This record gives sequence, structure tokens and C-alpha cells, in this order.
Amino acid sequence: MASVFSRRQFTVLLGSSAIAPALPAAAARPKRPGPCPIVTPIDTITEHLLDHTPETGVYGGVARSAGGGALARRMDDYSPRGEEAWRSALGEAGIAIEQIECRGDPLSALRLKIAAAVIENGTRSASIGYGRPNPFWFSGHEPYVISQISGPAINTPNVMMAQQPVSTPIEVDAWIEKLDGFAKGFEGVIEKSRADEALGCMPPRALLEKTLPVLENFLKGAPADHPMIQSLRERMAKAGLDSRTRAAAEARAITALEKRARPAYAKLRARVRDMLPEGRAEAGVWAQRDGEELYAANVRSVGDSPLPPEHIHRIGLDQVRLVKSRLEARLGQLGYRKGGLRQRLDALSADPKQRFPDTAAGREQVLAHLRSLVAGMEARQHSFLPKTMIPNQRLEIRAVPEATQDSAPGGYYDGPSLDGSRPGIYWINLRDMRGVQRFALPTLSYHEGVPGHHTQGATLLALPQAPLLLRIASFNAYQEGWGLYAERLAADLGVYAHDPAGDVGRLADDLFRCVRLVVDTGMHQLRWTREQAIQYMQANSGSPMSEIVAEIERYMAWPGQALGYKLGQLRMLAMRDRYRARMGKRYDMRQFHALVLGNGAMPMDLLETVVLPKRA
Repeated sequence: MASVFSRRQFTVLLGSSAIAPALPAAAARPKRPGPCPIVTPIDTITEHLLDHTPETGVYGGVARSAGGGALARRMDDYSPRGEEAWRSALGEAGIAIEQIECRGDPLSALRLKIAAAVIENGTRSASIGYGRPNPFWFSGHEPYVISQISGPAINTPNVMMAQQPVSTPIEVDAWIEKLDGFAKGFEGVIEKSRADEALGCMPPRALLEKTLPVLENFLKGAPADHPMIQSLRERMAKAGLDSRTRAAAEARAITALEKRARPAYAKLRARVRDMLPEGRAEAGVWAQRDGEELYAANVRSVGDSPLPPEHIHRIGLDQVRLVKSRLEARLGQLGYRKGGLRQRLDALSADPKQRFPDTAAGREQVLAHLRSLVAGMEARQHSFLPKTMIPNQRLEIRAVPEATQDSAPGGYYDGPSLDGSRPGIYWINLRDMRGVQRFALPTLSYHEGVPGHHTQGATLLALPQAPLLLRIASFNAYQEGWGLYAERLAADLGVYAHDPAGDVGRLADDLFRCVRLVVDTGMHQLRWTREQAIQYMQANSGSPMSEIVAEIERYMAWPGQALGYKLGQLRMLAMRDRYRARMGKRYDMRQFHALVLGNGAMPMDLLETVVLPKRA
């Protein structure tokens, strides 16, 4: 475990010969200041943080996670001692960043403010000892280290199967060493859950009940058929490793799985079973000790809003009424006027023109259709981005592997690695072809691909000499707000002029995000029950009940995260309106997008100062 730096040690570190030459000396400052050398000191701070969260480094593809590096060989330390060290490191990082000076260089000054905001998001709820704050992850301060949707039992194997490289024998060795470390790693998770219980935090029973099948799935089946072993086998073969090396590695991995990983999961399963009788009935985090304070911190961090939750709730109610009326009008134009919203959307879904065959050929048709949608939007990039900002990073569209599709969402995006060796990947889940409708695919593709997450993420990687902290940090409302803004942008560009059914898909998705404002604040602030939230979503969206239940339980595990989508989009749309009014006849959409994307992800308040600087 990496050492914990005290306030004094960080002060000494910043003044040491390792960093001091990069900091501007007051006595030697030139009359006309050049660029502030902030990258080296911020990168040094970031590297210390990554010692405490190596899986962030692996997910982001930082240098020390490649080539079988140290970050690739161990999971995060969730033990109470590891948690204390992580929080101490975040606090010391904030102190260290405050000591970096920058004058006369607006870009570096902005980046310094963004770096400070990253750490502030990780320390805002530091007084609440349970759960885990993480400014590098989109869900903010998660109150429950064990849940059905995230935490080490889910995130650690997923990162190993999708992001951790296994293209060389040394990288394979690191992967197996990490798997072997599950024994100690998950002992720490169990210790952490007990410590959190002692602090007054017990997850809702509904979440614990849904967590058990996840753990059971890890434990069942023949070792050679386990998703982690399958992933290792397929990825080693794809990397071109020789058969002898692959066979030996697979044998070692199976031993680690059977001797270390599965016994660790069995102990975690026993812990969850012990917790079940004590699981809370209440859905909202308000029921936990200091829960209202934790929710307020997450509203500010991952919702990126200074508004009180009650105000956000009212915004949600207004947006639901507005978007629902537009969706119903669009369905009426298509001739679907009878029944409730769910019935009309079901009728559209049943149209054979909206379906793909439930066959291997049908799944290939879906992938081909998605590639055509993305290619069509890529051909339009010149109309909404300056030429110099059109991404060079490639985007691949893949079906979610069968080994992980049961617990995966319908569609999602994984960004490229920092060195560009791993492409951006837009994943589509083809487990249940009945749930794949043609009219819903355009807006999903524009959100996850172009001009959505891939455009934003690839633009970020292209920024010259941006500190590492800014390239791996998460600003949920900016990133998800841009994804939802991109859905609206596609409509503004006229892609639905001859596809009214596709516009129904866009509006249905938009309505879903509006409903999130209502149910998230309803459960966590207004003390709604899980059943109240389910009932509201059922009455005001076109989603099937299975999806509604899963979504509500996701919001239970991630208080405030679901607010970022619509709040971020509304803020960006308001900025665009003000920017257009300010520019008048000189307004150029491409320049607006250059301002929004050109400095990477950041808090909305800072973004507004970039887009709409105060006039002298």
C-alpha cells in the first residue's frame, strides 16, 4: 500500500527539486509571463492518487497500467485502512494544488481551476465515513460498497475483462497476479462493509437481494467457461500470443480463480446474506446517517447544480409535462392515438419495419445499421465542428460479449486509452432482440458515438499537454449533459426530417431523463418509497417494467448521478441561446461547440465563464 502523505510532506514535495524547477519563481518571473508550467506538478499529484486507485489508471489506460505495470497488478484497497489512506491522499492533493501559482496564462489558470474542482468533488463529503467518494468516477460518493450495479464485485472484473491489456506475457502475468489478489482484496471489501455498518449505513434490502445473483453468477459454472477465463482466452488469442503461452496462462488463471477469486466471492456472498435481515426498507439515502448531507454533496458534484433538490424536482415535473406532450403529438402524427403512452409505443415497436430478426444474421444487421448511422453523422461533422477539432480517434461498434451481456445495459461507450492503442468502443447489447427497435437506435448512436460521448472523449484526448488529472477525471453533468445535448443537436441538424419514428425514439429517451429528475429527488430528498418511484416512472415513460425497476434501483445505489443528464443538457442549451444572442449575425454553431469541447470536461460554472466571459 502506498504511503499517505501529510500536509507538511506535500508542502516539502512541492518545494523539492523534483517539482520546484517547474514552478514559476517570483524573483525570476519575466515581464511578459509565458505559459505556466502546471503540468508536471499536477501530474505528480495525480500519480500519487493513482497509487490509491490503480483501477482508475487501468480504466483510463495511463502509462503505469500498460506493459504489466504496477497499477495493473492489484485492485483498489477498499479496507478501512485503504479507505482512510485514499481520503487522506485526496485531501493532501487539494492542499498541494492550492500551492501551485499561475498568473498571466489564462489557459493554465483555467486548467488549474478544473484540477482543483476535481479534488473538491472528491472531498466535499469527506466527513461522511461510509461509502467511497471518487472524483474519477461518474457516480460520485457511492454510499454502498456492495451493490447490484457497481463496487468492486462488479467493477473490478469488468475492468479486467474489457480495459486491462493482455497483449504480452508480462501483461498477462499482471492480470493473473491481480486475479490472485482477490483473496486479500475482497477481505478488505468485507471489512469495509462492516465498518460502514458500524457508522450507521446499511444498504436497502432491495439492493442486497439483487446483489446476490451477481455473486452467484461469479461462482457458478465450470472454471474454463467462466466469463473472466473466456475473456482472457479470447483476448490473448486476438493479441497473437503463441498457443503454449496461452495454455500455460489459462491454467494459472483457472488456479487463481478456483483457489482465490471464487472463495473470496463466496465469503462476500455470505456477508450479503448476513446483511439481508438488516437491509433497510427505505429507498433513499436520507435514511442513512448523514444521508441528507451526502445527497446534497452529490447533487453538487455529479448533478453539478447549486439548486436545492426540491427545486430540481419541480424542474423535472415541468420537463416531464413538456416532453411528454411533444412525444404524444409525434406519435399522433404517425397514427398512434389510442391507448396510453406505453401502449402506443408498444404498437410502434410491433411494426415489422422496426424489428430485426432474432438470428445471427439479424444481429449483424443491427451492427451494420449502427455503423451506417454513425458514418452518416461523421459525414456531417464539418457542419458542427471546426475542421481542426474533428476527431481522428476511431470508433468501433461491437456487440456486448455473450459472457457479460446479461448484466450489461442496452448500450454504452468505453473511451479510447490515453495512448490511443485502444479505440473508442460503442457497445450494443443484443441479448434480447425483442428489445432492439430500429426507431430507438439513432438517438442511442448519437448519444454514445457521434456527436456524443465519442466526439467529446476523443476531443479531450487530443488536447495538447493537458495534465493527466484532467484527462482521467469525471464531470458527470458535463459528459452526460453533452451526450443528451448531442441527441438534441442531431434533431437540430435535421436528421429526423424523413424519420419521424426515429424522432419518437429521441423524445422517448428525453422523457426518460426528465423522469429521472423527479424520481431521484423524490426518493433521496422527498422520502418517496421505491414503489412510489416505480409507479411514477411507469405512468410517465414508455419503458417496460423490467427496465423501470432496474433503473429505480440504480438511482437508489447512485444518489444524484441520474440528475446530471438533463441538468447538464438544459444548462448547455441555455448557454447556446445566450451565446447566439450575444454573437448575433456572427453566431457560428461550430465556434460554440469549440468553446464547449475545446478545454475538456469541467464544472458547468467554469464552462459558462469560457463560453460567456464577462465583458470588460
